[in-house]
Amino acid sequence: MDDEGTRVSGSILIYRLYDVAWDIDLKKVEEKVGDYRRLSIDRKRFSKAFQFANPPLSLTLKPFEKELQGRLYPVNAHAKAFDYGVLSIIFEIPVTDMSLTAFEALTKKVEEPLKEDFPRELDRLVSDLGEALHQVNRSRCEEDYTVYYLRQLTPDMTAAGLLSTCDFGSLLLHEEGEVQPSQATKEELLSYSFSYSDNDLVVLSWNKALVLEPSGSMDIPDLLEFANAQLLELRVHDDMLDRELDIINERMIAQVPPARWKIKRYEELAAQVMRTVMDVTGITEKIDNSIKVTEDVYYARVYASMLALFKVQQWETSIERKISIASRVYDMLYRVISNKRTEMLEIIIIILIAVEIVLFLLVKV
Repeated sequence: MDDEGTRVSGSILIYRLYDVAWDIDLKKVEEKVGDYRRLSIDRKRFSKAFQFANPPLSLTLKPFEKELQGRLYPVNAHAKAFDYGVLSIIFEIPVTDMSLTAFEALTKKVEEPLKEDFPRELDRLVSDLGEALHQVNRSRCEEDYTVYYLRQLTPDMTAAGLLSTCDFGSLLLHEEGEVQPSQATKEELLSYSFSYSDNDLVVLSWNKALVLEPSGSMDIPDLLEFANAQLLELRVHDDMLDRELDIINERMIAQVPPARWKIKRYEELAAQVMRTVMDVTGITEKIDNSIKVTEDVYYARVYASMLALFKVQQWETSIERKISIASRVYDMLYRVISNKRTEMLEIIIIILIAVEIVLFLLVKV
């Protein structure tokens, strides 16, 4: 089918997720903003597949306009606040009755003009939320993701028809300045394609997704955003563990062997290690418990595939390994401290015995 004759309606959803704080008090966020909603699964047949411990808050931001490819487009702005310290900024560019060729061209040029708008919106949001953010993170590690969301195709066609019409490989794998993906690479994408019915479709890649959803439900984009938030926090805390372990290693090298009379420095180091272990363990448990998959239905398979694409299991394994290393370091420090205390006690006992002997001899004299 000629894609010039195919017209689409939907939107381009551009996500930027930022680690802005150690955690976010969502109840305080509710008090500060009037227009919000809690994340939930809209389609009832899938709603029991997920349980959210503390669903993120969706916030409506001020819309604006942006010139893209010589045309002025409205941009709807939204945000989500996750309790484990992530803020997500979403820019939505609606498209109505656009040729598929024009839509594909727009997707390749839409992100660059908006890149300066994300930090501006983020700074404003961080300022507005104020004390709802605990231990604000100035470095602001980030993740990006884009969803090409189609609600209507003209003429009507099935998901299979869209795949045969749309150059989904270039759409999802395009990177500025890089060669076009091969046919084998495009076919590999199909292993991450899902349909519940003949008329809906999800095709995933590591930083983009194509979603055909005639019902207009935003469940799939919301779940993809949730997976990105989890990935971001795992990356942040894996990096934090790397830095903490490096600092601990440097301090241990500088203080080895520890003097008997300076074990307080080792005690401080041991306390630092234990705080790191407890902090990271606590936040990773919060991330793991933020969403529970209770049924193996369509949405659950899409979500699990997204986690697999992001290699979330490998990130979790890396964090667990580093926590184990930190725990072993703590055990070693504790043994060193105990040994030094024992040595000090033995020296004190010897001194006391010597003093007793001297006093005894002086009395005899």
